[in-house]
Amino acid sequence: MSEVNFYSLDERTKKLILEAFLGDNGECVSLTSGRWGEIYIFDQGESVTPRFVCAKIPKQLANCSPEETVKRFVNELKKQLTYDHMFVHWAFDFKEVMGVPVALFRYWGNDLDKLLKQGGVSQLQKLSIMVYICVGLRHCYKKGLIVHQDLKPSNIFLRKMTEEYRNLPNIDIYNFALIADFGLANASSELGIFDGNRPYMAPEQWSKTDLSSSTDIFAIGVILYELMTDGYHPVGIKLQDFWPYQKNDNSKKWTRKDAWQKWVSQGCKIDNFLSQLDSKVLTFIEKMICVNPTSRPTIDEVIAFLLELIKEKCETSYTQIEFLINHYDSQVSNESLDKRWPHLFEVWKQFEAKFG
Repeated sequence: MSEVNFYSLDERTKKLILEAFLGDNGECVSLTSGRWGEIYIFDQGESVTPRFVCAKIPKQLANCSPEETVKRFVNELKKQLTYDHMFVHWAFDFKEVMGVPVALFRYWGNDLDKLLKQGGVSQLQKLSIMVYICVGLRHCYKKGLIVHQDLKPSNIFLRKMTEEYRNLPNIDIYNFALIADFGLANASSELGIFDGNRPYMAPEQWSKTDLSSSTDIFAIGVILYELMTDGYHPVGIKLQDFWPYQKNDNSKKWTRKDAWQKWVSQGCKIDNFLSQLDSKVLTFIEKMICVNPTSRPTIDEVIAFLLELIKEKCETSYTQIEFLINHYDSQVSNESLDKRWPHLFEVWKQFEAKFG
């Protein structure tokens, strides 16, 4: 009798098998799919914090052998294990299900894409989320990340700290951002892959020239514009109504590659007729999405600018965010994984030997 292939099963059966193999992680309630991986989200119940766990498995690709797919998946996880910061998403366990590698992560129930669609977010919360994203990235760059290459709202998880800790000050800065999905991290230099998510791709990704942290600054600039305008992309459209699929009777133009290439080729100009952005913020975002990567601000300059905006709005929030940044930066360990997390290291070592 031939061995059953996990990927050949229907989704309901996959969920049941994952529930059985992964033990006490609860009921599989949803599935999301990214470029390189499929993510099954498990509900552990209201009495558990965090309530949700996500199991990520490599996604089978038509242009990539199963062996190469698994190799890329393990390489992504290996990179992610070197990042040890509050504002970076981290795997806590590694499993095997029917010969398929599985990485387990905490899932905090929300991400920036969902927040954008919900709306009603204060300026302080928007700015603080952007600061946390940048601080997390800065840590990753110090630990060897050249370029994330796939920054977008759905790859930014949100952890609402007020649901976990009582008696926090009554200021709207405790929705922490965690950078996730490192499937394309350093892919341009290591694999010759310059892809990304089209609305967030910098000119150098389209032209397949050298990528760097400045490439991520471009994506952050687009995300910042979206947040500050409640969902509008610099091209002038409410992105969720046009991408990745058009809604209602909207044009299909922005589902096509050539439309985004044309915007980039014409200088990444901001169509600001719908925006109520402050001129200072608009000018800074224009620098962030400048065609020339060397003209974009650095990650430290972006953090400083965002903190300045926060300070202008609320001195108390500024002071608290500075404290949080310094605190979590100081918690970063320079020890290797075997010293920091001996048990996880042993699990990872076996996992890598099996699939790496």
